[in-house]
Amino acid sequence: MSGQTQAHSSRVLLTGRGAVMVMLAVFALGLLVASWLGWPVLAGASFVIGSVAAVFYVRPGDLLMVTVVPPLLFGITLVAVKAATATGSMALSIAEGAAITLAEVAPWLFAGMALTLVIAWARGLRGCVRELRQDLRAAGRPLADHPPGGRPAADRLPDGRPPAGRAAVGHAAVGHAAAERLPDATAGPPPRPVAADAPPPGP
Repeated sequence: MSGQTQAHSSRVLLTGRGAVMVMLAVFALGLLVASWLGWPVLAGASFVIGSVAAVFYVRPGDLLMVTVVPPLLFGITLVAVKAATATGSMALSIAEGAAITLAEVAPWLFAGMALTLVIAWARGLRGCVRELRQDLRAAGRPLADHPPGGRPAADRLPDGRPPAGRAAVGHAAVGHAAAERLPDATAGPPPRPVAADAPPPGP
């Protein structure tokens, strides 16, 4: 038991970026050799080796990323290798070469992904998926705490009314504003014109 624990602790674990770099290097090497020698089996074997090595040596916290990205990385590397070894029309050569290679290595891709999922699940992929769900739920909770009106839920009582102190301040502010808009009652009515200021009677 102690020997297994020591072997597990002495194994070098890669970060997520390190595992991605390992996969890119293995995919590129396998695709280049397969393109030069005309052996598509090497391309498929490179996918299986790179994916399995990455998921086996990556840290448990990065298992989810390393399990999802191998097909995308293989496709990007395949297009880059076909572009580097293209002859004649580059666009046609890349499209034709990539389609032919994918058709030839399709069984290897399925086998590599299945083996990668099995290893990742045994190493704790379920915990990574659970943590992702918890993070997504936690990210959605702040939106539920703010009602459509814009006022946070903490500024209101359970029945929807604002606290007493804030309600009093609000009513006082409204009353002060209304008082400023009303005319002054002590000013009285406007003065009437004096008789001397009246226009002279007509002829």
